[in-house]
Amino acid sequence: MKDYFSGEYASSPAKGALFGVNPKTQDARISGSLASLCGLEKALSENNNEQIEFSIRKIIMMQAHSFLLGGIPMIFYGDEMGYTNDYSYLYDSGKSYDNRWMHRPVIDWNKNEKRKEQGSIEERIFSSTKKLISIRKSFSVIADKKNITWLTPHNIHVAGYMRAWNSERVYCLFNFSSKAAYVTWYIFKEHGMRPKTLFDHWRNEIIAVGPDHEYLIIEPYEFYILEVK
Repeated sequence: MKDYFSGEYASSPAKGALFGVNPKTQDARISGSLASLCGLEKALSENNNEQIEFSIRKIIMMQAHSFLLGGIPMIFYGDEMGYTNDYSYLYDSGKSYDNRWMHRPVIDWNKNEKRKEQGSIEERIFSSTKKLISIRKSFSVIADKKNITWLTPHNIHVAGYMRAWNSERVYCLFNFSSKAAYVTWYIFKEHGMRPKTLFDHWRNEIIAVGPDHEYLIIEPYEFYILEVK
C-alpha cells in the first residue's frame, strides 16, 4: 500500500510521499492530497485524458465512501476542488522538513473560481461533493447507529455495505477497478428482503432488480447509493 500511494510501485498513478518512516519496521504513513493520491496530478502532467477521467471518478468515489460509511466525514481543504500536491513548502525552511505540507495547499482563488465553469475538473468535483453532502444529510439511516452490514458481492473489486434502520435500507456499492464490475442481483436479497426496485440517489433513477443469475454492472470507479423502494 505504501509503495502504491508513494508512487514507488511501477504502475501506480499516485503521487504521494512517505511520512514518519520507522527505520526498524519500515512502517510508514502517507502524505499527499486526495487528488494526487487518486492519480490526478500524474494524469495532468502526462496530459492523459483517460486517466484524468478515471482520477476524477476515483476522487468522487472516495468522497462518497467516506460520507456513507459512517462517522463524521472529513473534507481536507482543497479536496473539494481537486487540489493536487503543493510543493511550495520545499522552499520554506520552516516547512521543508515536513512533507505533510504538500497536502496543506496555499489556496489559489483563481482555481476556485473554476468551480463555476461547467465541466471543469473543479466544477465536477465541487458539485459532486455538494451533492454527496446533501445525500448524507437526507438519510437518518446513515447516521452513527452501528447499523452497517458488509455485503458479499462475489467480486474482489467491489466493496459494498448496507445501512439499515427500522424499515429503511440503503445499499452502497463501489467499484475500485479500472474495468466494469458485475455484481449479481442476489446481493440485495441476502439480508431478509427481496426488493423489486431500488432508487439510486446518485443518478436519481429507479432501477429494477433483476433475477439472481443476472448482474448489476458498475462502471470503472463508479458507485451506487441504492434505497429500497
